[in-house]
Amino acid sequence: MAIRGSQLLDMWRWDTEPEDTEQKELVEEVEEEEIEAKKDEDEEPKLKVTVDDVKTAPMDYRFPTTNQAKHCYTRYNEYHKCIAEKGEDASECTKYAKYYRSLCPGEWVEKWNEQREAGTYAGRY
Repeated sequence: MAIRGSQLLDMWRWDTEPEDTEQKELVEEVEEEEIEAKKDEDEEPKLKVTVDDVKTAPMDYRFPTTNQAKHCYTRYNEYHKCIAEKGEDASECTKYAKYYRSLCPGEWVEKWNEQREAGTYAGRY
């Protein structure tokens, strides 16, 4: 029978060793189980991500500087313009969605979406 969490703390004092050999064996058994569980967690297969898998918006010569805030805003508006003109299911609009999602901080997008729903968004679309 293995001892877990609070049961172990009840019988274990950090400043002394357990006096009973049965208690020592139970403590060792729990420690071994925790070590095995850690090994199993560590052995999970990890995904390999290559440079080809990570993509962002292509270079846009309208935005040559390092600050990409205006680029982000423009791509967000281009996406919503495309949706307004071609409909929500238009496959041509997915590239704009990828662009603005890779450029824009999530907080900005959430704020803009809330503003769009409230009718207070400063953009055209």
